[in-house]
Amino acid sequence: MSKDVVCVAPETPVSMVARILYDRNFTGVPVVDEQHVLVGIVTEYDLMSEEGSIHIPTFVNLLNSIHLRGASGKRVDQQLASIRETKVKDIMTMQVMTVTEETDIPTVARLFTEQRVNPLPVVDLKGKVVGIVSRADVVKLFK
Repeated sequence: MSKDVVCVAPETPVSMVARILYDRNFTGVPVVDEQHVLVGIVTEYDLMSEEGSIHIPTFVNLLNSIHLRGASGKRVDQQLASIRETKVKDIMTMQVMTVTEETDIPTVARLFTEQRVNPLPVVDLKGKVVGIVSRADVVKLFK
């Protein structure tokens, strides 16, 4: 578990989250309110899912059409503006599976495999984020 948790707010631009995930090699970041209470999570999957308002493959196709065709019409401008305006609250997963500091490693590993989640925020009794655990953290135990 890492206690040095990078969290974002619901109003954080998705572009900033993508940068955090990429720069820090994270698979997801918790979304917290002003009191640091967990309200959601944004993962790589959320960025690529068609259910989200920004769908990375669609974005890539849009960029390719601009590059290949020199497109600069209203439709492209509107799509780009929409992507720039997307906030974490628009794509985050609100039903977050969590663990506590007392959760044992076998339970954490089972959640990763059975529920197919990654990472898992670690919360206290008030729902405040106090850590985060990833599949990589469990794998490190085997070295």
